[in-house]
Amino acid sequence: MTAVDPGRPIDQARRLAENGDLGEAAAIFAELAADAEGPDQADAAVGLSVVAERMAADLLDDGQPEQAADVLLEALSVTAVADAARLRILLGIAHLDMACGQFANAVEEGRWEDGEAETGALAIELLARTLPLRGRDADAETVWRYGLDHPDEVVAEQVRLRMGRDVRPAAGSDTPGVDGAVSENGG
Repeated sequence: MTAVDPGRPIDQARRLAENGDLGEAAAIFAELAADAEGPDQADAAVGLSVVAERMAADLLDDGQPEQAADVLLEALSVTAVADAARLRILLGIAHLDMACGQFANAVEEGRWEDGEAETGALAIELLARTLPLRGRDADAETVWRYGLDHPDEVVAEQVRLRMGRDVRPAAGSDTPGVDGAVSENGG
């Protein structure tokens, strides 16, 4: 068993994290993880990843995706951070939540006049198609229903057209690969 040195910053960060002071713990872990010559860099990189993930998950649960994204971007700015891919996925989730919020705001504003029915239908479609990515299928159905039953018949028709279209690439077509390039074999 290793003795815990109360004066070591890594041990201080661990205690802070255990006591729920995630922000202070993250700051110490980040500083230690950024020190390529430091003896605790690897442990700090793991600690930073764990603490940032916890902080971001709590913020997302509290409906604060912007703050979650800030926490994750700060952790990802440390080159040595462990589990960067996992943190990037959580960052993507934060961005999905922010997108849902913006789409919902556009739908709620709903003053689509003089040929802006397409904008309204687009907002409805984007919200309805994004919500299931966050496990909110019932909310997506409500949004589609709202669009289909919209009092502005032009908006309702635009939503009907958008709902019926297949947004997936056709089989055999060129589709972007992982690096964003289009390959000749569709992958």
